[in-house]
Order: sequence, then C-alpha cells, then structure tokens
Amino acid sequence: MEQRIDTVIIGSGICGLSLAHFLSKQSKEFVVLEASNKVGGIIQTENKSGFICENGPNTVLLNNDAIIELVKNCGLWESLNLPSEISNKNRYVLHKNELALIPVSFKKFISSPLLSFTSKFRLLFEPFIPKHKENTTVYDFIVKRFGKDFHDQLIEPFITGIYAGDTKLMSAKHSLKILWNLEQSYGSVLIGLIKQKRKSKQIGSFNLPMGLSQLIHKIAEPIKDRIHLNTQVEKVVKNEFGYEVSSNSGRIFCKKVICAVPAYALHDLFIDEQLKSVLQKVKYTPVDVFHFGFKKENIENKAPGFGVLTKPSDNKSYLGILFSSRTFDHVAPKGSELFTVLVGGMRQKELCELPVEELEKRVLNELEQLIGHKGSLDFKKHYRWKRGIPQYDMNQEELNNVIVAFEAQNPDLFILGNFYAGISVSDCILKAKNIANKID
Repeated sequence: MEQRIDTVIIGSGICGLSLAHFLSKQSKEFVVLEASNKVGGIIQTENKSGFICENGPNTVLLNNDAIIELVKNCGLWESLNLPSEISNKNRYVLHKNELALIPVSFKKFISSPLLSFTSKFRLLFEPFIPKHKENTTVYDFIVKRFGKDFHDQLIEPFITGIYAGDTKLMSAKHSLKILWNLEQSYGSVLIGLIKQKRKSKQIGSFNLPMGLSQLIHKIAEPIKDRIHLNTQVEKVVKNEFGYEVSSNSGRIFCKKVICAVPAYALHDLFIDEQLKSVLQKVKYTPVDVFHFGFKKENIENKAPGFGVLTKPSDNKSYLGILFSSRTFDHVAPKGSELFTVLVGGMRQKELCELPVEELEKRVLNELEQLIGHKGSLDFKKHYRWKRGIPQYDMNQEELNNVIVAFEAQNPDLFILGNFYAGISVSDCILKAKNIANKID
C-alpha cells in the first residue's frame, strides 16, 4: 500500500503524541506510526484492586508553558492532583539505615546529620574555585566544587532518582544542566543559586485521578484515526520530493518526518553511518518496578514525604522507594498504602537479571524493615524495563552535535526523544512544541 501525506511522526510515546497534538491544533496533515499495539511509550498506568500503579514516570513537572498548554487543551487542568504539601518538602536519603531529610533550606542544611562540619565549612570556598573550561563527569564536577562527602551523601542519590546512573560516567554539562550553567554563567554554583533564587518560582508536579495514562488517552482520542498501531517502520530514505517511509504496512511518501523513538530503534532507520555510530553509544539502564500495598494500620513508620533514595554505601537492593500514597492519596484504597520500589540502574544491573520471585523477596523484606510493617501483604505488582532510562554520559555532546548536523543535512526531518536535550516528560513536551512551531 502506498500513501502520500505531508508529515509522518514515527513513535507514539509522549514525544510523538505531544507533537501530533500541537500539529492538530494547527490543522496540519499528519499520521503517527507506532510499532506496538498501544500508545504511550514509557508512560504506563495500571489500575488493579483499587491501586493506581505507574510503571514509568510517577509525576510530571509543571515547569514550562508547553506542558501547561497541553494539559489545558486536554481539559485536564481542573483535574490535576498535586502532591501533598509536606511530601513536596520531605524527601529522604538513608543515613545509618534510617530516613534522613534532604535539607531544603540553609538552616536545615547546617543542622543536617548528612554532612560533617568540615564538609559544610568547605562549601564556603566554592565561589573561589575556578569554573570548568571543558565538560567533565558529574563525579569530578561535584567533588571539585563541593567535596566528595557532598557528592556521596546528596548528589549521588539525586542522580539515582533521575537517571539511575553512575556519576563517574555521566556528563555534568548534560546531566546537571542547571548547576553547570550556573557555574558557567556566574563562576560559582552558590552565587548563581543566590542570584537565581530572587527571580525563581516554585515548580510543581502533578499526577491525574486515573494516573498519567489519562493524559495519554486524552491526547490520543481526538486523533485516533491518524494513529496507526502495529506499524513497524523499517527505513526512512530521502528522495527528490521529500522522504519515503517504509514499514510493514507499505510505503508513505511525505515532505516531513519526525522520529520520536528510542535511540536503539532510531539506529535502524537510516543509512547514515555517523548517526548510527553515535546512536549505538547511547546506553539504557534496566529498571525493575515493584508496587506493594499494605494496610495502614500495620505500618509503624508513617513519616510523610515523597520517598527515599539510596547510595551505593547503603548496600540496599533498591535504588529508591516512592511513598506513592503519601504523595497522592488517590492511588490507594482508603485505609491502605502504596509504595513503589525501583531496582536496577547502572549500579545494580545484575539484580534485573534475577528471577522476579527472588528479587521481590529481597526488596519486600528491606521495604518492610524500613517502614516497620508487620502483617500480610495486600497487593503486589511488578514490571521489568530491560531498556529503561537513557544515560547522559560523556558521549552526549557528540550525540547532540551529530543530530544537529544530520537535521541540517536533511531539511524537514527532526529527531525527538528523551535520550538527548532533556530527559523529563515536560522536557519532551516542550521539544515537541518547539518542533511543531518550526513546521510550515
């Protein structure tokens, strides 16, 4: 089957769907080709036994105009579930096997047990440390500016929470973009933070009554006739009229192509060897996601908060635990609590190769010890991502440069994804909006 259309979007994750939404608002002609039998990509919500479980992202940041516009266009603005105020403030790391608050103010930082007096005193010298002249790893960047203790106790868990990554491999310029830009602009992260704080505003996040997949369904519903599921794109070839997109369903001739698929899928679509080479270097960490439900009355530790992150020295079988129902009470039945446990990443890859039953037993035991649970397990669910989170490592600069050059050589072809130029859901939506604005 052959078809001619103006624009082809490959992939129906949040990147591809957001772009399709913004194009539809501009009355543009397009189709979306999706290899699997459903839309949404890594945003996957499952509602079981009254528990609302997120296999992928658990919240979305309201940190740019594009995400706000998208939510409002979908008629969901009044339906947003915001985190409880205390969960926004209370985020924990482990310290001597107990929950310790991450300090969010100067006063709390001074009294925090996470850092020694020497480590805290050392921060006073950060403004006098020369800024980096070239990119370096997250580990080297933080140790140079703030010391190893600061890295080990605060930054390493933070990176775990976003990328499940290894700070000794990750790019400071791309993984810690805000801190890197502050250093480059002001010569000091601390001075930059002080100056930025005067004009900054609180950034919130949200979930939805039926989970984040509710947003996916709201985006997809009005354009469902233009979404073709079970359509595996095999290659994209440039021709004199634009592009030829070949799939298991036939060929489409189009003027514009937007590739919104993971790096490992994008790798096979083009014959450009430089692009293929750099895409092959993009690593994805495996992540196992466990959901456990308990009766509230059987839990001793009721510390309010968003969750807890670990560091290698904690010797835990999990990267972090989200206190899901303490953040959003709608995700668990009344009288119950839901916890989301994340396992794997760069430092625990081998755990994601264990039989699920064995890993579940280990993780559940550690969770029950932490929250002081005694009694029966009410609910459990598991999901395994073999290729979960893309790593912004020291190849990231080369990746960005090659993609920019490739797009310049191929007019009206755009590459969109969470593996470069921003990993969060809101980053992806903003990138989609920007591309929609470029398309004539």
